[in-house]
Parts: sequence; structure tokens; C-alpha cells
Amino acid sequence: MGDWPAVARVINERLTSLGWTQKKLAEVSRVSTATLRQIQQGQDKNRQPALLTAISRALGLPDAYLQEVADTGREPVQSSGESATVAELRNELAELRERVAAIEAHLRITSSD
Repeated sequence: MGDWPAVARVINERLTSLGWTQKKLAEVSRVSTATLRQIQQGQDKNRQPALLTAISRALGLPDAYLQEVADTGREPVQSSGESATVAELRNELAELRERVAAIEAHLRITSSD
């Protein structure tokens, strides 16, 4: 089991920053659009590490990046020269994103009632 909503968030944010579509990512990563759609929606499925590696590479991330996100729910620190303060801020931002996602999910549930 992994933190697939966190993986989805990273992929979707990276696609936006690159100006890519799902189709472009599928072409570059050689992963089907159906599989990408499931991952981008945060669907909880057992994924092969090679699949996450292919997507990481296509997005210009280190090979194990998305696997680490799936395992920990947090983005790994990319720069070895990054200060402890910046790393702490990254972790706090990740926690805030999780809280906002939980609030949004709760609001969707309560507004549909």
C-alpha cells in the first residue's frame, strides 16, 4: 500500500509546471493513459516500481522519486545542499496540503448531503 494521493499530487503539479498533458506524459513515459489517469486520481493500487520509475524519469525527476513519495507520503529533498530550515518548510507544506485535502474531502461529502 502506498500514499497514492500524494503521488497524484506530485504528478499533477509537475504536469502543470511543465505545461504537459496526460497524453504527453503517456508518450514520454510509455505508460498508458488509463494507468496514468488512475494514478493521477490517487487510486489505491499496487504499482510496480518500474512504472513509477518510468513516470519519474519522464517528469525529469530522480528515478526513485515517486516511489519515495508513495512510501513516505512526502516529497524527498532533491538538493543535498538544502538547509534544514528549507527541508522543514517542505515537510510543513506537505502536512498543510494533507490537511487542506482532508478539509476539501469533508466539504465535498457534507455538501452532497
